[in-house]
Amino acid sequence: MKIILGPPGTGKTTTLLNLVEKYLENGVPPDKIGYFAFTRRAAHEAIDRACKNFKLQKRDLPYFRTLHSLAFVQMGITTSQIMSSERYSDIGDWLKIGKFFGSPPTNDSGPFKDFGYGDKFLEIINIARIQRQDLRTVYNSSTVPLKTDWSRVDYVDRGLKAWKDRFQLYDYTDMLEQFCLQELSPKLEVVFIDEAQDLSPLQWEMVNQIKNKCKQMYIAGDDDQAIFRYAGADVDYFINLQGDVTVLNQSYRIPFSHHHMSQNVIQRVVGRREKHFKPRKDKGSVFWHRHSEEVNMSEGDWLLLSRTTRGAKQIEEEVRRRGHLYIYNGSKSIDAKVLEAVRLWESLRNGTKIGCEQVKIVYSQMLLGTQVEYGHKTFSKGQPDQLYSLQDLQDFHGLLHSLPWDEGLGRISDFDKRYIKACLKKGESLTQEPRIRISTIHSAKGAQATNVMMLTDTMRRSYSMWRKFENEHYDEARVFYVGLTRAMENIHLIHPMFSRGYQIPA
Repeated sequence: MKIILGPPGTGKTTTLLNLVEKYLENGVPPDKIGYFAFTRRAAHEAIDRACKNFKLQKRDLPYFRTLHSLAFVQMGITTSQIMSSERYSDIGDWLKIGKFFGSPPTNDSGPFKDFGYGDKFLEIINIARIQRQDLRTVYNSSTVPLKTDWSRVDYVDRGLKAWKDRFQLYDYTDMLEQFCLQELSPKLEVVFIDEAQDLSPLQWEMVNQIKNKCKQMYIAGDDDQAIFRYAGADVDYFINLQGDVTVLNQSYRIPFSHHHMSQNVIQRVVGRREKHFKPRKDKGSVFWHRHSEEVNMSEGDWLLLSRTTRGAKQIEEEVRRRGHLYIYNGSKSIDAKVLEAVRLWESLRNGTKIGCEQVKIVYSQMLLGTQVEYGHKTFSKGQPDQLYSLQDLQDFHGLLHSLPWDEGLGRISDFDKRYIKACLKKGESLTQEPRIRISTIHSAKGAQATNVMMLTDTMRRSYSMWRKFENEHYDEARVFYVGLTRAMENIHLIHPMFSRGYQIPA
């Protein structure tokens, strides 16, 4: 087994795909190569890159997947057998959870109002399963805010099992368990495991079964970027893994000053795999601010980070107020069709003709009866190969006005109108991809940008407790390290807004 340690920006995924290419060149069939990533996004990225580089089709790479996807395929089940939000709701009703917990059995039954994904009871039950621990043990030691006695946790656990057995349903952890129980590993020539530092004990069982049925395995990761222990990841297993170790020693992302700062942070973690790598020759810049309003984001690409979802939402509110387009959690701040409707409408008012499909986009943001006549909203009489002027639309296609977009596109909310006006005032392009991405640090692992801004106030408590050197504080150091290593040129750190702050150790 070969272990590849990939510090931030050293091209770990590229290294793995280069190895894939070598095996393909040496005659290994694509369907005998396994490439298993931690997230669906990473798996899809690997597939896309492999198809592009190796001139393959997706169907040629059946084992380029997440581990959950592999279990699903090998079990031969269908999507109809997978637990859904609706089925969790059914379970809640069946167990009469609200009544059991002393609340009226209604949709407002306290903590079980939204029984399903994200529920604290399900979270603690799942943690025990993926960590391969006894539920009672996990309950007694859990940091999950679950203010109830053991009998209630046990009640939910037993009821959940009974329901799934009754209807032959599976959640995502069930699939991993069944994969291991039934020994469903495919027989492969070579296997690549990416982001292995984030695997849980249950996933490591899967990996070991896969390893026993393949000729060669490459395991890639970086324990310094292991930030999912709270979700059941077992970074210690990765740290203690035995094999031929290669350290990728050149970062193509991190400039010198960022490298220096991040190493001061991560080297305080005890028990890590020691690894040395070189930064870029560029010095890079580190800026400290008392408030995020001091950061000028009018140019360049930006990644705005917070330790918590709450902090990310605060960043979002400020960016919106300042009039910048952005992406948050993969979604654009304004629907692309809304922006396109604004652009097209103003083009019409300025004398430009637009096509049939473009007219439909404009009409979709207009009020029926007051801005466009009944019977014309879908522009069903429009000709695909014809261009239309504002006058054409008024004369023949039900358009009732020529007002500016903020008055004439009535389906756009006042909230969004104010935001779009702020963006236009800032000179933001309505046609280009947003320059700004907002994310929690956990969601940003693997991402990079020329400029990074990071809130640090939500980490104050963890850093004030560094001297205790407990596992959770090591984890916080890793989180901060991940944030510090996202920037290619400039990083802007926002001082804590509390009276008692902290300083990065020199």
